[in-house]
Parts: sequence; C-alpha cells; structure tokens
Amino acid sequence: MNIHNGVSRTCVALAALSLSAVTASAGPLVNQLGFYPEAEKTVVYPGNDATGLEVRDLSGKTVLKLDAPDVYDWDYSGEEVQTFDISAIKTPGTYRLYRGAYVGTPVVIGNGVYGDLVKASLKWFYYQRSSMALEPQYAGKWARAAGHMDDKVIIYGSDKVTGGKGAGKVINSARGWYDAGDYGKYIVNSGITVFTLLEAYENFPQYFDALTWNIPREFPKYPELLEEIRYNLDWMLTLQDKDGGVYHKVTTLKFGGSVLPEDDTAPRYAIIKNMPASLDFAAVMAQASVVYRNIDKAYADKMLKAAESAYAWAKKNPKAIYKQPADVQTGGYVPGDENGKDEFRWAAAELFRATKKKNYQDDLKKNPFTANGAWWGDVNMLSAFRVALDSADFDKDVVAAAKKTVMNEANNLRTVGDTSAYRLPAFPWSWNWGSNSAMANNGMVLVHAYLITGDKSYLDGAQQCLDYLLGKNPQDITYVTGFGYRSPRNPHHRPSESDMVDDPVPGMLVGGPHLGKQDINLDGKEPWKCPNYAAADKPALAYIDDRCSYATNEVAINWNAPLAYLAAALEAIYSK
Repeated sequence: MNIHNGVSRTCVALAALSLSAVTASAGPLVNQLGFYPEAEKTVVYPGNDATGLEVRDLSGKTVLKLDAPDVYDWDYSGEEVQTFDISAIKTPGTYRLYRGAYVGTPVVIGNGVYGDLVKASLKWFYYQRSSMALEPQYAGKWARAAGHMDDKVIIYGSDKVTGGKGAGKVINSARGWYDAGDYGKYIVNSGITVFTLLEAYENFPQYFDALTWNIPREFPKYPELLEEIRYNLDWMLTLQDKDGGVYHKVTTLKFGGSVLPEDDTAPRYAIIKNMPASLDFAAVMAQASVVYRNIDKAYADKMLKAAESAYAWAKKNPKAIYKQPADVQTGGYVPGDENGKDEFRWAAAELFRATKKKNYQDDLKKNPFTANGAWWGDVNMLSAFRVALDSADFDKDVVAAAKKTVMNEANNLRTVGDTSAYRLPAFPWSWNWGSNSAMANNGMVLVHAYLITGDKSYLDGAQQCLDYLLGKNPQDITYVTGFGYRSPRNPHHRPSESDMVDDPVPGMLVGGPHLGKQDINLDGKEPWKCPNYAAADKPALAYIDDRCSYATNEVAINWNAPLAYLAAALEAIYSK
C-alpha cells in the first residue's frame, strides 16, 4: 500500500479495466541521464495499462520482461501511475522500452553517467561570480563584463537615503556569488550553500581532489572545488564588522531589472548585523577552517578567528533578529523562528569540532537536536550531519542523538520513496518554494544515512530523488538546464534573460513545482506576472518554463549545491 498518497490495485482489476475504455498510457518517465549498473532503476508510466514491459538492447534482443505492476494514485499530480523496476539490467548500454510497440525515451546504463552534471552544476557557481569579468576561455558564449565591483558598499543607515546623517560609511565587499536570479549576495543563503559544498568535499575528498572543470585558478594548490568556494568565503569575510557581528546581505534597496550585471548600477548596501547571519557565518567559517587547514593554514587560522568572534557576538546579542526595513525590497531570508536555536546548534557543533573547546560542546548539549530537515530557514540537520559523521571527539550521548536524528529522517524518507506512486521520497511539506531543492536535500539525508550505516537501500532512496530531478516527474523534463532530452529553456535568471544567448547557462537547477502561486497574475492587474499555470491545484503539476515564474523557474545557489552533492555522491560511491 502507498502509505501517503496512493492505493494499490490488483492486476486482476487491471485486466478487467483493459477490456473497457481506458486512457492509453503516456510515455515512460525515467532518469534521462541514466543509471550506474548497480543502481536502482525505475521507470514510471502514467495510466493503468495491463500490458507488461519489455526491455531490448539496440540489437533488438530482449533483456528483461516484466508483467504490469499495480496501479497507484499519486495525489501530488492526480495521476494513476505504474512503476516498473528494471534494476536487474546491469550491463552497460542503451536500452529501449516496449509495451507492445516502442514507447520512447531510451534508458542508459553505464559508468560516469552523472560526471558532466556534477561539473556543470559546480561550474555554475563561476557563472554567478560578482566583481569580475567572465572571460571567453572559461565562460564560452556566456562571457560577460564585470559587474558589481562592490568596493564601495554603503553601510545601511549611515547615509541620508536610508535614514543616516552623513554621506555614508563604506566597506569593500567584493567577490562572492550572486544568490539566485537576482544580483544580491546574502550571508544566510551562502551559509547553507557553502556548507553543502564543503560537506561534499569532506564526504568524498578523493573524488573531488581529482575533479577538474574549466575555471580560472588563483590558488593552483587547491582542489578546484575549494578554489570556487573560497571566492565566496572571501566575500563573506568582508561582511564581518570589527565587533564580530555580521551583516545580513549586500543588495540594492530594490530588485533591479532584467539587465546584465554591468548595467545594474544602483547603490549597494551592507544591511543590518544580526544574530542568525552571524551564527551561519560562524558555522561555515569553522567548518572551512578544518577543510582548508592542510592546504592553507594561514587562511584557516583567519577563518577560525572570525568564526569565534562571530559566535561571541551572537551570544551577546541573542535578540538581534533581522527585520526587513520598509525601504528594502530585496530578499529577506528571515528564519522561521526568532530564537536562533538551530543556528546556535550548528555553529556550536562546527566550532567544537574545529577547536575542541568545552564551552561549545556544553552549548550543544543544552540545545538538543530537533527532527527538522535542512533548508536555509532551519539548519538543525546540518549540525546533526556534522556530529553523526565526525563523532570521535563529541560526547557519546550527543553522537547518539545526532545519528538518531539523521536516521529517523532517512527512514521516514525511505518508507515514502519505496511505497509511493512515483517512488519519490517527498513529504507534503517538500512541495514548497524551491521544491526541487527539497528533493535534493532529501537525497542528501539519505546519502548521510548510507555513510553512517553502509545500507544500500538508503543509496537507492537518494537515487529516487535524483531520478525525479532528471526526468522521472509529471513534467517529463530534467529540471536542470542543458541536460537530458528535455530541460528548462527560460529560467528566471537575469544574466540568462539579458545576455542575447538563446541557451541558458547549463547546470542550473530550477526551483520546481508548488502551489504557492506567488507569481501568477490571478487578478489581471499585473501583466508582468505569469498566466495561471497551477489551475489543477496539484503541486507536482504547478510549474511553468517561463522567465516570469520566479516562484517555480528561478535558480539559486542553495538549490544547486544539494544537486551537485547528490550527483557527486552517487558518482563517487558507484565509481569506486
């Protein structure tokens, strides 16, 4: 039985239905990039056809025959679907699917099937760099001039425009990644993004030490992933004030238009020191100090000192929650709570690992883990990841609690993925703004469960998450630009909208479907918004490949990072 969103029906019932007028099954929905030989491999068919599945190789030889499986309802799309498991096929090659006739979308099995995806999803961070020109030898047809040098960023509230009395205090806040489809740079979102990329490196160092893609090199002794991450770490360091507190973001007062970075010339502001941003900063800097220590001790020492200073400031200012000023209309990134417990938990875990100082573990013990999964608004799971996998120096009770937190989430996800119609480990609350990142983050939880236990069923769950993002979904597309047989062409992404290049920058994970409808022109008064693409009121169908859809088709660094982690994890594990 489908425990969340469907009911199984017997093959006898299917046979009876096939004798009456039924809707013919649509084509197969499958991971369009393919599978490793030892991976779980599933194919979804919308409909309730009683015909079995035959898999043939390109010479026409039948390699697998399966009877029609049970039909399941999937509430998230309103569909009846059937799922075939073709995992028994392990020989590398390209295969075609038949249900009587050839039904389309070939299936690839082989090694290295996600290698190009990993590289592109990481290369995209280079395309998001501010304060530098993207040169043709690295950026190809997406080369562009430098924008947002950010060498004269105004401290919000120090100038007359934003309520101050003077000309405005300024800082140099160069470098860093543009956060999403706009040109802002945000500490909170950079925090979880950098964590995820550093975690990928920590979990699979041999894989990333050998991985290269085409980016400019300032630090040739660094692995390329750590080179790219440093470009954003350097920016984050610029937003720490002398007292240890960290500013929330660098943005204009309002979102700019769909122009290239060089043409977005409104004044930029460093806006409001606060506790959550300071703690996210502290956690990432502590983590990075561990990762970089063996290749750049001076830089690691600098980051650890910054981390401890930011944590101390947050402890002194526990009520300094960011509140969006009335004249600021860029992204808020305001956490869902106002107590900062999850941020304190994460920062304490990272700082204890980096320093072994008792006070940080004492803080962690007084602030127990919750069941909450990871997103930028709740970083509880990041602390659980840290303690569960780096358990040597943590108190055994803290380690046990961390592992229980990760494993409970993973077991719940695994149950849903193994029993739901689409074989997708997704909770009802996964269907929100950035639903695709929720699927990728769910996959990241399952990878961590695999790393803790060695149980391949968790890796199968992670595969299910990636399969959804790469084509096994009701839209029948990969949600990653430039990959698969069908992919988004019109993301909400200012550089792609304004660069006069038809193809979007490859490797971007778009936000994905949900029913928020924030960008739909429901009342007819805002023509720049989207038509009603969510009329069916089914979250998995509520998506449109249009630049108007900032709610479903925008891109963001915190969405690309877990995609890169998930694809790289499967590559690293299966390629051993």
